Amino acid sequence: MEIEILTIEYGSKEYFDTLTLRNEVFRKPYGLDIKDDNLEEDKDMYMYGVYIEDQLIGTVFLKEKNKDTAQIKTLAILEEFRGIGLGIYIMKFIEDIARKKGYTKAFLTGRVYARSFYNKLGYKAISEPFDYKAIPHIEMKKTL
Repeated sequence: MEIEILTIEYGSKEYFDTLTLRNEVFRKPYGLDIKDDNLEEDKDMYMYGVYIEDQLIGTVFLKEKNKDTAQIKTLAILEEFRGIGLGIYIMKFIEDIARKKGYTKAFLTGRVYARSFYNKLGYKAISEPFDYKAIPHIEMKKTL
């Protein structure tokens, strides 16, 4: 199984493919639709698609939170590809990108059910759980 992580350009066909994937992973299970989201900030992010045999199976985005901190966003993996270590692989990839861009810290807002996954990668909670789109989330941070 060969994994490729490719840069996604805002507005490209591949970008619209990420919308479909993100909708499947993040919105449909909760009766929501990504078409209802304001996705304007996507154009200001570094976006990456994760491919296996030319099939988009995941995404991860990166943006600047402040001069020292990169914000990791939109880690999404299709359900049938979870549990095989891809999440760790993708997070290490995006953390390396953040380091190369000069960031010394990483910040993310993750779903509460994924907290232990992020803890294993060295992230620490910096907020109490809160609801975002009626789904419990938590803010987490890590020194890179």
